[in-house]
Amino acid sequence: MNTQQIQALLDAGAFPGTKKPATCVETHISWVILTPDFAFKIKKPVSFGFLDFSSLEKRRFFCTEEVRLNRRLAPDLYLGVLPIALMNGQLTIGATGAPPEDFAVQMRRVDEARQMDVLLKKGAVSNTQIQQLAAILADFHQKVVITDHPDFHPAGLWADFAELYRFGSDLEGAIGTEVTLCLQQWRSILPEFLEQHRHRFSERLQQGFWVDGHGDLHTRNIFLTTTGPLVFDCIEFSAHFRQSDILNELAFMCMDLEARQHPDLSETFIKAYNTHWEVFPRQEDRTIFLFFKAYRANVRLKVTLLELREHSKPELHRQARQYWDLLVRYLEQLK
Repeated sequence: MNTQQIQALLDAGAFPGTKKPATCVETHISWVILTPDFAFKIKKPVSFGFLDFSSLEKRRFFCTEEVRLNRRLAPDLYLGVLPIALMNGQLTIGATGAPPEDFAVQMRRVDEARQMDVLLKKGAVSNTQIQQLAAILADFHQKVVITDHPDFHPAGLWADFAELYRFGSDLEGAIGTEVTLCLQQWRSILPEFLEQHRHRFSERLQQGFWVDGHGDLHTRNIFLTTTGPLVFDCIEFSAHFRQSDILNELAFMCMDLEARQHPDLSETFIKAYNTHWEVFPRQEDRTIFLFFKAYRANVRLKVTLLELREHSKPELHRQARQYWDLLVRYLEQLK
């Protein structure tokens, strides 16, 4: 699929359910068509270092995985996978009788005004909602514990982090030449940190602190509905990013709340979670958690830089600066 074909789907109302109004939200890896009844998520035919949607079969597989994995936390939201094929000369979501040219994940529509990031901007997220979210996640995580991950080595965390160095020119364009010194320092500081705590990283895996979790646990991927929090849009394209120490998973939520200027809610969340599952049995674990917050700020920074390559918007430049400043602050605390 391409942008013109997506627009043709919108113009023709070539999808199930009510046709209008319909809009499209675009990210660096997908298009999401929003209709009054449903959301249809279509993966872009792209290949990056961290994902590969380049072939039709890969997009079919990962659409199926997206539904399977997200039904763990949002079983009523994810309805299934629909083919996109020609019907009466028009590409149509849900068409049958012709070979599929692509696929769409079909979801029930939820009011975007209930997205957690939207409510945070209005100051409309309560401690009670944060505590409810912590309880739901702790229950989920304890059901998806993994106790064996033969390929894990802490040095792999540095490899993930070091992907940032591929964005050197993007960083200079978005932040300035000040990035150069920090990047140079981190080349030695972070591998040394990971080696220093290597035993504890591995020990936590053996002690049951690893999960096959969500992998993208931030406030844009949570609805705060009248019946409680609804967590959606987990990572389906990489078990590597989804299977990790629980501190890595929780760090994403806390980092995101802090990036949005809500450190109080970040503290409420981690304290509430810890009442359901004690994930800091040692003081060293608090230091590892700080590293994971930096790791997650790094992730969001790279995603923002990818989006900036496609759309040079002031809001994206602001986000890049925000995540960069947070990353620097976390790593300063590790010294």
